[in-house]
Amino acid sequence: STAGNNAAAKSESRRSALRLAFEAIRAYEESLSLEMLQVLNDCGAVVYGVIEKERMSQRVPTLCFNLPNVSPARVTEELAKQNIGVRDGHMYTPRLMKRLGLRVETGAVRASLVHYNTVEEVRRFGRVLAEITKSC
Repeated sequence: STAGNNAAAKSESRRSALRLAFEAIRAYEESLSLEMLQVLNDCGAVVYGVIEKERMSQRVPTLCFNLPNVSPARVTEELAKQNIGVRDGHMYTPRLMKRLGLRVETGAVRASLVHYNTVEEVRRFGRVLAEITKSC
């Protein structure tokens, strides 16, 4: 029937549009991850997980890191003063923290990005991190 064909065509068109939208979101989040990795590298952070540019498709835009000589709790507190939300701790993975050689009591900092974040927000994050590392 014509109605059945139209419904099938609309369904395929919608599926195709959704696939394209998710691919665009993924590509944008990957670009944010690359920007965040650059910011963290500039601050001398140790980043845990995939960090190679050619492997960005293997990670989500959530990065765990530590700054040299600054506790994760202090990083979180200083960022919060600038209205930047991150988390610190063992992220409910104490065995992973031990495997990474981190103290379960302090853990790491976790920053999560999503498609509504901007490159400017990542750069602002970097400026605040740079201030934190200078004050230590």
